[in-house]
Amino acid sequence: MKKNTVFLFLAAILMSCASLSAQTLKDAIRLTENEQYDRATAIYQILVMGQPSNGTNFYYFGENYLLSDNVDSARIVFNLGLKNDPTNVLNEIGLAKIALDNGNGDASSGMKMIDDALAKAGPKNSLALIEAADALIHYKTKNLDKATQLLDKAYPLDPKNPEIQLLYGDIYSERNNGSSAAEYYNRALELDKTSVRAIVAKGKLYKRSTNFDGAAESFFEAIKIDDSFAPAHRELGEAYIKLGQLEKAKIEYRKYLELSRNNCNARIRYASFLYLSKDYAGAISEISTLKQNCDSNNVTLLRVLSYCYYETKECTKGIETVEKLFTIVPENKRIINDYEYYGKLMVCAKRDSVGVLALRKAFEMDKTRVDLLVEIGNAYINMKKYDDAAITFREKVNAGRDVKAMDHFKLGQSYFFGGKFLEADTVFNKLTEIQAKWPSAFLWNAKNKTRIDTTSEAGLAKPQYEKYIELALADTANQKKYVEGLKEAYSYLASYYYREAHDKQNALLYLRKKLEITEDPAEKKEIAGIIKQIEEEKK
Repeated sequence: MKKNTVFLFLAAILMSCASLSAQTLKDAIRLTENEQYDRATAIYQILVMGQPSNGTNFYYFGENYLLSDNVDSARIVFNLGLKNDPTNVLNEIGLAKIALDNGNGDASSGMKMIDDALAKAGPKNSLALIEAADALIHYKTKNLDKATQLLDKAYPLDPKNPEIQLLYGDIYSERNNGSSAAEYYNRALELDKTSVRAIVAKGKLYKRSTNFDGAAESFFEAIKIDDSFAPAHRELGEAYIKLGQLEKAKIEYRKYLELSRNNCNARIRYASFLYLSKDYAGAISEISTLKQNCDSNNVTLLRVLSYCYYETKECTKGIETVEKLFTIVPENKRIINDYEYYGKLMVCAKRDSVGVLALRKAFEMDKTRVDLLVEIGNAYINMKKYDDAAITFREKVNAGRDVKAMDHFKLGQSYFFGGKFLEADTVFNKLTEIQAKWPSAFLWNAKNKTRIDTTSEAGLAKPQYEKYIELALADTANQKKYVEGLKEAYSYLASYYYREAHDKQNALLYLRKKLEITEDPAEKKEIAGIIKQIEEEKK
């Protein structure tokens, strides 16, 4: 650590402490849990200046910075705590948390730091065991089995500590075992009936299982116990979004901002909320203000901004934002959404070839995201690379996950535009089986059959066009959208009856139907001329 960095850091603490009265470590921890990081910082500054040899104060101070995404300050504080109280291992665990969050080589170093810290602490230091378990549960590089072992050692030492039960619950939550997680959160509540953290944790389980009514009920219960607990208001706001109750959601988020004193972390969460509530312009405006007062290179801020630019079709700005993000976040730390939105923005900007590469990279990161294959396939269609589009949509269908009728439709279109009419025929035949009441399925099946039966001699398209007409006319509320398809169907049937079936009466029938829905004067005149010619032939 550079001496001048530490000097400036200590000077800032001295200046900020001048007008503040002393409060307890418990007060500061409570503010950290309440996500009131700036207010907590003021108390921690007093504590470390008043007790410079108390490493525990430094540890919780550093964690406050770490939870507010201020990693550099957290590292400085942990190192100061280690220097001033070298026998207190908590700050070593704090530095291990930073390493675990970095991943790769730092993660293995973080694991070793935890082992070394616990060896120094001895087997009866329950706080060190608890904080080490927290590190292995809540940071990027996890080791849930080891965290469980540490809690198993801490519990006999401190059986009435609800924190241990909360961490057990978090382990099972990470393992997607909601019933066991809820059991431990309930145990925490038995030890502390006012534990709003436990109640909010239970609400999150409901939210994850998409029981948003149950989630909202839990968050509201937490608020009744402690209306000042900011995370409960935030979580309730997000539950209301899922329930479609946007006005209630806004009220809760405003309360969250009020309680968190508008600190940068809370404002960034609020911008994320605006994005989730589909107020993209509002999110962009909020982020514009944030960039003036907070870290303009904040990763979450840049990500949300890029998502909003995509939704508002400001593609160039979105691309610039993601590319700025890429200069800050190394490749090994980028997430699937980074590549997903970069790809979508590139496609939006008509740079499909680059977009496809980014979307494919996103898909390779998570093969369950088969929706990305649809984005890739559509981009190939935009580029008129129909063979590649067909391969991609075939991959989507074969994946067998969330397969939709539109996937078959796009696959059939890809074969059709690529001139592979027999392959398209197989796909469209299947589509009409699985979507027997979808007019477009029959229209495109008919189109494709006219490419196979080019002379219409076999009349392959006839039953498909007839079914299309039946389904289209049945949708009386939306007749306008079927006009072009009906004109195509009437034209085919008129031609078929005239040329192949030698049935002028039916040929005239379909020509008159076409004339009835045609608005263009020149086209109407042409149809009327054909009708007149056939009528004269009948005489």
